[in-house]
Amino acid sequence: MERQTVVGKSKNLQSAVRMGVVWLVCLTGVAGAVEPIVWREDTQKAFLKGEPEGVSLTRDGVVTLSPVVEEVADTGEQFVWALAEDGQGRLYIATGNSGKVFVLDGGGTPDLLFDSPEVAIFSLTVGSDGALYAGSSPDGLIYRIAPGRDPARFCRTGDDHVWALVPGAGGGLYAATGRKQGRILRISPGGEAEPVYQSSDPNVVCLIRGADGRLYAGTDENGLVYRVDAGRKVEVLYDAAEKEVHALALGTDGVLYAGAMSGSSRADGGKGGAPPSQQPRPAPEQESSALYAIRPSGAAFRLWETAEPMLLALAIDAGGEVIVVTGDKGSVYRVRSDGAATLLARMADVQPWAFCPSQKGGFWIGGAGKVYRLGKGYAPEGSLTSKPRDFALVSRWGRAAWKADLPEGTSISFQTRSGNSEVPDDTWSPWSAPIRVAGQISSPPGRFLQYRVCLESEAGTATPRLREVTLSGLQENVRPQLLSLEVSPTQRKNSASGGGGRSGPGKDGDKGRRPSVDARKGVWKIAWSGGDVNNDRLVYDIYFRGREETSWKLLEEEVRSTSYVWNIESAPEGTMQVRVVASDRLSNPEPTALSAEKVSEPFDLDHTPPSVRLSAVRQTEPGTVLVEGSVSDAISPIREASYAVNSGPWKVIFPADQIFDSQTESLRFAIEKLMPGEYAVVVRAVDALGNVGVGKAVVEVE
Repeated sequence: MERQTVVGKSKNLQSAVRMGVVWLVCLTGVAGAVEPIVWREDTQKAFLKGEPEGVSLTRDGVVTLSPVVEEVADTGEQFVWALAEDGQGRLYIATGNSGKVFVLDGGGTPDLLFDSPEVAIFSLTVGSDGALYAGSSPDGLIYRIAPGRDPARFCRTGDDHVWALVPGAGGGLYAATGRKQGRILRISPGGEAEPVYQSSDPNVVCLIRGADGRLYAGTDENGLVYRVDAGRKVEVLYDAAEKEVHALALGTDGVLYAGAMSGSSRADGGKGGAPPSQQPRPAPEQESSALYAIRPSGAAFRLWETAEPMLLALAIDAGGEVIVVTGDKGSVYRVRSDGAATLLARMADVQPWAFCPSQKGGFWIGGAGKVYRLGKGYAPEGSLTSKPRDFALVSRWGRAAWKADLPEGTSISFQTRSGNSEVPDDTWSPWSAPIRVAGQISSPPGRFLQYRVCLESEAGTATPRLREVTLSGLQENVRPQLLSLEVSPTQRKNSASGGGGRSGPGKDGDKGRRPSVDARKGVWKIAWSGGDVNNDRLVYDIYFRGREETSWKLLEEEVRSTSYVWNIESAPEGTMQVRVVASDRLSNPEPTALSAEKVSEPFDLDHTPPSVRLSAVRQTEPGTVLVEGSVSDAISPIREASYAVNSGPWKVIFPADQIFDSQTESLRFAIEKLMPGEYAVVVRAVDALGNVGVGKAVVEVE
């Protein structure tokens, strides 16, 4: 029975082995057995992966209680679309889908100020004459609500929607409208509408006026920002990458801030006052919002961005920083001039659409028919629930610890839960009892771990400041794996046979013949691949035995690499196997250490050269000598043979059956064109493992 001289794999098996190695590499990137896996969160980016409720996440990665968010009014309507505050601190509330305007004076229940025939009131402003102006949809009317007088129609814009209103100098208004083409209108004190500019976009959705009289407007399809100077010269100040510029604000240094979004706040111009949440959205991978800072020269840069699809409102606070309100998650951010942002508050179950600063400090927020006040004090309590952490394998837990500043009257408590599904469900453990000092995690072992930290303030005048959370887990030890094992002679190029090495004749004789490859005499290589999902350090022991032997002999132990060079000169001949044992004992205590092994395919070791026997060397005709004989090897098949005459160059010969494929081969070949005289003929044979045997004969040519 023939034995393989090189232990290898089929192409399919090699592919499977490579895939197995990739799997192990991917899995070991998140693991470590003896040393616990330490899960540390101490940055805003890390904390933002969780779910904050009633807490702020500062730009410096500190978790605090958020400003207090209190409900101050419930209009009973479906939506709050716009808010405005007059000089006496009265808050005006525009709603849909009944087109009503309410006033909140002080506190308590808001009073109905105007019940319009329109579906929605999308815009409000207090004019220089002290009257309240309200822009409607779908008839594009502007109403004037003067103190002590009944509300009256002030202007018919000729468009469908009045998205924004700002007071003009010396009375009158400016309006941003939409229909098929958005327009900027100048409304005279008498209510006459005069076009200032008509955009190619369907809607001009936001409009502000600077102290110098310049107007700035944003559109909803191509994301354009317009600037209109006092002489009514109109220019595109910036073309945003997003589809809609929905909000604008002017900083004290003259920088214009533009809130752009790839989501849509309204479809078909908001006809019928349908809420944005019901409108078509881009694919999730395209949804984002950005805050641009635009200098008076028109130079602009992306100051800040978020994955939330809607950026709905902007304002400048007392410190000159930008307050940003985003939709979907109901988030309020404070963005610094360098782009660093603090999440001030996230309003659970509230979709904010309207926003305006309060003269008494803080901000008004409108959404879902209600009005909220974002105040100066702190919420009495809040929490941050982390995103579950995957420890890759079932793990038992160590300690939970945190770093925090706790002013008097504040506290922090900590809870954990664990499970084996990526998304927490009813199979997870319940939340553990709260702990207020660092200590052992009491949740049961699992693959996933989640924490919840609760912040509290007794008086609301101070807040805890959480700076870091650290949890640890120790994975269950898993047996290492050996994916492949190959045993083969090391190789070198050998041209001694005159460039031979083929096992049969070719079509072109010696033309294009590859050089033969010979094993380095007595040197073999054992190579393997494997890994450990715990990322443990592995050590390998190598054994060998003859095919007919029952016990393994130790070849080498404590090997740290994944290959071994074996000098086989002292090894016995015959059919052998190699066994490699992988152990993770370097990374685990002896009682818990695990091992795995792999045994090679059988292979042959052969130290004895082939036997070359020349049975007949005789002249058959003038100048021609016929050589007959045989070559044989006890262990390996014959790989090649050649002859030389009088120490001349080696010439390749083939056996009688024209292919070297067995341990015994017959030779029969002729040497031609010899002149009369004595000749020494040497025949050389090489077995599959590179052993060389030689036979010699002397012949007289007449």
